[in-house]
Amino acid sequence: MNLFIAPFVNALFGFYYLTGNLGWSVIIVTLLVKFLLLPLVMPSLKSAQKMRELQPKLKKLQEKYKGEKSKLATAQMDLYKSEGVNPMAGCLPQILQIAVLLIFFSAFNKVVGFNDNGNYKELNSLLISNFRIEQNFKFNTDFLGSNLTLTPSKIWGEGNMALMVLPVILLIGSGVAQYFGAKLMMPAPAVTENIAKKTEEKGDDMMAAMRTQSLYFMPLMTVFIGWSFSMGLLLYWFVNSLFSVGQQLVIDGMNKNKK
Repeated sequence: MNLFIAPFVNALFGFYYLTGNLGWSVIIVTLLVKFLLLPLVMPSLKSAQKMRELQPKLKKLQEKYKGEKSKLATAQMDLYKSEGVNPMAGCLPQILQIAVLLIFFSAFNKVVGFNDNGNYKELNSLLISNFRIEQNFKFNTDFLGSNLTLTPSKIWGEGNMALMVLPVILLIGSGVAQYFGAKLMMPAPAVTENIAKKTEEKGDDMMAAMRTQSLYFMPLMTVFIGWSFSMGLLLYWFVNSLFSVGQQLVIDGMNKNKK
């Protein structure tokens, strides 16, 4: 696991030394990771965009093969092949986001945890020689008036409402960005629900339900779970979500210009 965590720890330290601020280090590392993952994510995002554009054709197929499940499945696969679309490609960005979040979670906790446990030898084992620290080293974890090691629930419990401004912005902002990101990645819910109503396949009803859940449920879960995340992790997730929305808007714009 340290093999994956070490690059993140070194990046956080490197940009902390460069900016003198852990918050800006988190932001820069987040953007750097997003740019590095672009070659892997872009084909999936383009494929997801094509899937959205195929919805009218899929709707016609479902109306044509109503009640004929095997013929519908064959016709859909033929359509995907002819259009060069992988229907599962849209899952890759989400999988990568979760994987990177887990690694960043571990790396960030290693970095800020040093302030509490003072185990500089463990931290140095992950750092390159130029970044290694002494036992008396202390991180400055303040960013825009908030301590990046605290959770929104902890800040709320301390009763200082002035310190809740940044947590609220990060929580609500992440949820809103998740909502718009999901909306951009899927066909209009009305189209999906219309297809489900006109076909007798249970799979269509399930697909419509899953799309609705990802559109509304996931942003709410982001806010709910984020209440117990440290501010540093919330900052990462906020910037990550905004970038994801931005890159999808760029892809949509590029596709419109080609038409």
